[in-house]
Amino acid sequence: MNTYGKLSTEFYDLDKPDPPPDAFDFYEAFAREAKGPIHEPMCGSGRFLLPLLAQGLEITGSDTSQDMLDACRKRAHQRGLAPKLTQQALQGLTCERAPSLMFIPSGSFGLLIDDALVTTALARVHDVLAPGGTFLVEAELLRPSPPESSGTWGGRWLDRPDGSRLIISWLTQYSGAANVSTAVHRYELVKDGQLLASEYEDFRVRSYASAEFHALLERAGFRDIEPFKPYERTPPDETDDAAVFCCRKSP
Repeated sequence: MNTYGKLSTEFYDLDKPDPPPDAFDFYEAFAREAKGPIHEPMCGSGRFLLPLLAQGLEITGSDTSQDMLDACRKRAHQRGLAPKLTQQALQGLTCERAPSLMFIPSGSFGLLIDDALVTTALARVHDVLAPGGTFLVEAELLRPSPPESSGTWGGRWLDRPDGSRLIISWLTQYSGAANVSTAVHRYELVKDGQLLASEYEDFRVRSYASAEFHALLERAGFRDIEPFKPYERTPPDETDDAAVFCCRKSP
């Protein structure tokens, strides 16, 4: 998957207009502890960024998807906000001011699949952070026994305000690399029995063993690396399928 398209962005916005309360409270607490600017790479349409900005926090965002950034600006305008957003990939990230906090919630980091890309992206985050800055990143955890066979088609729909229906269908396959799941997503916009638009995307998500991700962060230069149970400041356990890693750059 290279980027979110127009229909997938709209489905995401309709399906997830607000952040989960427990996740938002977790990241908000770190944002309030930050002694300087905050940056959210892979910010999408701003479901975390905009509420934090509305509370007066100094936060900027970036994403590779122009459709996501356009949706973020539209939602911001509706709320009377004017976020500073840039279109850029994590591995080439730049910020006008070195952030004291950077965070990537909701497993978005798992969209980076290639080993070299993952390594470069983490190193770039480390370089961009202010000395002593904090990085929070949520990672999907590798399950002990991932399924080995293809799944079946599934799907659901959401109704738009104009009476049309936005449908997503998906087919997931667990094959090849044991730590990567691959799905075909099909989006269709339908009204009065007519197909108005369609869109396909290859959706791949990478999972990690906890020790593996810890080592990647350490190799990128981070220190004080600590995995948390989502969204608590306690260690994860064997029932958790994700963890939020908190780490810091040396002062």
